[in-house]
Amino acid sequence: MGRTVGGRRGAKWAGVAALAAVAVAGGVALVAAPAEEYPATEGWVREPATSKIAPRGVGDRSRAAVSAELDDAAAEAGLAAGPVYPAEVGGTADCIADWTGDGPADEAQLAAMETALEERGWQVMARRGGPVPGVALSSGSWRLELHNGGLLNTATLVARRSTEPCNEAFRRAEETRGPLG
Repeated sequence: MGRTVGGRRGAKWAGVAALAAVAVAGGVALVAAPAEEYPATEGWVREPATSKIAPRGVGDRSRAAVSAELDDAAAEAGLAAGPVYPAEVGGTADCIADWTGDGPADEAQLAAMETALEERGWQVMARRGGPVPGVALSSGSWRLELHNGGLLNTATLVARRSTEPCNEAFRRAEETRGPLG
């Protein structure tokens, strides 16, 4: 299901949650995630539903398109790419797009990354403080978590497609991989 990184399969995106509901008001899509998607018990503080930039339509972009957005946003923020891990295979192959930096980002780079993603139609859904700060964003059927530090001690973007086929593929992979991944 996830990538094997330092013996921790899926450590980069295991906390990424499932579906977010989309409500349309006055022709603008307002993304509202279910309460269980970013639980306060895990340190998440949800953002208001409004955004400076109108969120992207509900279209279902390809994994390649989302990967290109992540690469472009990271480059715009001045972050250098780190190791490239093998692509997902099996039922989840088209359901995950990620980017890994070559180390942790400073506060200015994190802010620039968030701005670059928002300019590409991503909407901030929630934030999490330390010890491993994170920002959860949403765009169409994709959910993204931006982490800095943590187990990999690097800036990491992990986008997960939240569609019925992908959610089912993630569920099946989770059931078959066991407790240690």
